[in-house]
Amino acid sequence: MLKKIIEGIIYFLITVLIFIVLWKVTGKVWEEFVPLNYKTNLIGFIFVTPIVIILSFSLSSMIFHFIRKSD
Repeated sequence: MLKKIIEGIIYFLITVLIFIVLWKVTGKVWEEFVPLNYKTNLIGFIFVTPIVIILSFSLSSMIFHFIRKSD
């Protein structure tokens, strides 16, 4: 029981760290290549943000899978 809770907390922390890194990289790329106006900001909010969230959970799941497989 305690092991599952600790695994959940570690999974959440890894997911948050990956999200922060992806968010900062996306922000740098977005500022460099996308013109700022309300349409591009709306596109970023509706499409890019969920993609970054999905990627962070997917990468975190893969990391956990490989860690468990290596034991």
